Amino acid sequence: MLNTEWIRVSIETTSAGIEPLYGMLLSMGIEGAEIEDEADFENFLENNTRYWDYVDDALREAKKGPTKVSVYLRDDENGREMLLLLRENLQRIKGDPSLGSLEVSLCNIDENDWFEKWKQYYKPFTVGKNITVIPAWTDCEGEGVVLRINPGMLFGTGSHNTTRLCMTYLEKIVQSGMTVFDVGCGSGILSILSLLLGAERAVAVDIDAAAPRIAYENAALSGITNENYSVYCGNVLEETVTEEVFDVVVANIVADVIIPLSAKVGRYLKSGGKFLCSGIINDRVEDVLDALAENGFAVLSKEQDGEWWAILAEQK
Repeated sequence: MLNTEWIRVSIETTSAGIEPLYGMLLSMGIEGAEIEDEADFENFLENNTRYWDYVDDALREAKKGPTKVSVYLRDDENGREMLLLLRENLQRIKGDPSLGSLEVSLCNIDENDWFEKWKQYYKPFTVGKNITVIPAWTDCEGEGVVLRINPGMLFGTGSHNTTRLCMTYLEKIVQSGMTVFDVGCGSGILSILSLLLGAERAVAVDIDAAAPRIAYENAALSGITNENYSVYCGNVLEETVTEEVFDVVVANIVADVIIPLSAKVGRYLKSGGKFLCSGIINDRVEDVLDALAENGFAVLSKEQDGEWWAILAEQK
């Protein structure tokens, strides 16, 4: 029997959405999932009638309702950070009618109660040589480059392995006067950090309509104004979101987005510009490396943290 150490996360989808949704979960390192699909159940009954004469009405009733894919995450810091990452990735694929609503429900947990409890796990932490990330609701001063953040209930906090990898890389490569483009910005962590590290200008984009508001609010927490920071809602895979070109493009997403993005990101890079991508699970590293090579990028380095990788590439 499950106890309070686990959170059941259910995602509403369609029969056609099960496979791509499960593929996204696998790309995040979530391997176990429960599938509830009335259409699949009825099809199973119709094609296997030789095995029974009667199906209990209670069983049919239990199988009715929307199609759902459910996973179980630990009710601890890592599980709650994974839940935020899952929400963030779902926001990026919303809008495709074949996938359904992609609405998330948490079993027996109120959203606001969950968020308040989650704050207990989110403490100040350091990244790289000189970066301190501090939640907005604490009074900690911090040392070095201090980034204050309030991710809200939709976006990541910066504590996930993939974001840490990107932050460590940015600390190494961002120089005074550079320009940075943050694709799939979420709460704006990476673009805001780039400005704190000395970038002259940063632009960020996310498919979620809430991202600009949250990113601007987080920028203000670190004393950054809109004078050198712009955030858009848009999909880089489907549209040109800005005419500017940049010294660095960073994308902390998932492999299934990075692969097609590698064919389009060049138009946002200056000659010799660098593409930093993360959110890549072990099993997808070679796929991403192949896509980068096919689209004219030379890999400069790659770093691993647990099951996750970040890759730094340069446009040839």
